[in-house]
Amino acid sequence: MIRRLIFLRLVGPRNLLRTFAQSPARRTEFRGRPQVPFLSVTTSRGGGRVRYLTTERRAQLKYEIKTGIKYTGYIWIAGASFLAIWFAVVQERLERRYPTPHEWSYRTRMDFRGGNCARFEPEPGQITDWLQVASWFETTVSRLHDPAIDGQGVKDAPGDCPPGTKDITEKSEEWRMGYYEVLMGFAKAAEYVDGWVLDKSRNIVFPAGTMIGPSNPFPKPLPPGFKGAPREEDCSVRFDSPDLHYLRILSTPGFTNRQKIDAGLAYASWLDFKGTTGPASLILEDTIHLAATERPNLPSPPLNPQTYTLNPSAGPASENLLTALTAYATFHARHGNLTTALPIFVSLLRARRTTPQLNTDTPLTAALAHQTPRSLSSRRYADPDRSIWSQLTSFFLPPAYPPPPPDGTAPPLRDSLALCQEAALSLHIGEIMFATTTSEREREEALGWTREAVDMAEEQLHRAKPREQVHHLPGDDPARTACRECLATGLGNWTAMVSKLAREEEKKQKKAGGTQKQQNSSGWFSGLSLWSSGNPGSSNGKAGGENGDDRWAAEAKVIQDRKKRAAELLEDLPQPPRGVFSFLQA
Repeated sequence: MIRRLIFLRLVGPRNLLRTFAQSPARRTEFRGRPQVPFLSVTTSRGGGRVRYLTTERRAQLKYEIKTGIKYTGYIWIAGASFLAIWFAVVQERLERRYPTPHEWSYRTRMDFRGGNCARFEPEPGQITDWLQVASWFETTVSRLHDPAIDGQGVKDAPGDCPPGTKDITEKSEEWRMGYYEVLMGFAKAAEYVDGWVLDKSRNIVFPAGTMIGPSNPFPKPLPPGFKGAPREEDCSVRFDSPDLHYLRILSTPGFTNRQKIDAGLAYASWLDFKGTTGPASLILEDTIHLAATERPNLPSPPLNPQTYTLNPSAGPASENLLTALTAYATFHARHGNLTTALPIFVSLLRARRTTPQLNTDTPLTAALAHQTPRSLSSRRYADPDRSIWSQLTSFFLPPAYPPPPPDGTAPPLRDSLALCQEAALSLHIGEIMFATTTSEREREEALGWTREAVDMAEEQLHRAKPREQVHHLPGDDPARTACRECLATGLGNWTAMVSKLAREEEKKQKKAGGTQKQQNSSGWFSGLSLWSSGNPGSSNGKAGGENGDDRWAAEAKVIQDRKKRAAELLEDLPQPPRGVFSFLQA
């Protein structure tokens, strides 16, 4: 034991440990952890293998991919649902604005609403794209003619009718009303795209007159947006002519006399625009004869066949006859046949003043009999007197198709619209009398007719309800539109008449003053101011000139005051929308 302690003291534990640590055998035996690849630690200098897709990371990636797909699907579903709801709301609003028969298929109704929307509601700052309107209506007509879609029971019209004319007598009243609106819209659009051609090589429609070929040696320049003028050998006419459309309407069995009369008046207007006044006059005469023969039980013929004036002994004239005669008289007045137009206007005014009187304090109720189905629907679903619950429920219920308008065989009521039409007749009579006479007394009478027309039109515009109480689209109220046009035209005619009378009076005064001056200068004492100033003829002539000038100057001032007073009525600006956030509007 003592020997062992002495040895440890001499050697020391430090020397013993150092010897053990530096022993090759120990270094070989205790060299550390084995270098297994998946247990190696990655260093910044590299040198080790890295596992990028571990079990935990694989599970994380699967979760992220599934979550991304799920939320992406949710977003797409929400977006598709929003677009579907927005499309349904837009179509529902258009349905209330432009009603369609319920028996039509949804696609046909959508095409018809699209055509009306493109026609009446172009993009802000843009004009109506009549090519798009014609395309919408063409698709609607083709679907209504197809027996496999909406044309069940539609047959080809018998006889010598224009090609494409159909017999719709077996269809319902709603179907026929909608079909008539489609055909009239298509005919109106065809007027604006008359002569447009389709380049079959590029399937592009070009305006009329731009085609290069023997039939058009001087082509028009292309409008902006069109590239490459079409060649005649590659082109064909895109749409039928408006004449063919109107003739189809006039020949379609199943339309009422009023519908055919309206179509005839539109056709005559188109022919007049094209310069074919002879056929236009014949079409107008045919519409007059059609309106005159729809009431066979009258005690005497309602019309004088030579002068086309109304016969007072036949009783009150029908609304169709008054409308057709007004268009016929306006046509002759426009083309200078004043001796033919004036008796017709006078007989029309006499007939309208003998119609039954209606309470003019409610012009909106009275004008409903003259509204189209479109304006009837817009008023029906904008009634402010209904409760909130009924308005909400009516939004989710399909709107009822408006009833048919009156057939026009009865005499019109003397409502606000009729009074505005009377004012227009007075305006025409005054204008014709002023243009066809040189008598001072007759010109004074013509001026009186014009003043009366202006007073009536302004009175009816003041009687009309404010726009925020009417609740309809601009241009839907025919009484307000007719009165505004009559008032603007009447003020213009009144100004022109007074200006002409003032110029003529000034010429007379200058001529009379020159004659009087010549008479005064021929006397012995013409150079003396004493004798010249005491000439009674000179003073009387000057006074007369001042009285004539003062009279027309005073009337011109009255006209200016009337124009300022009527400026607000003539502008007819729509009221701003009054919603929940209306207080934020400037």
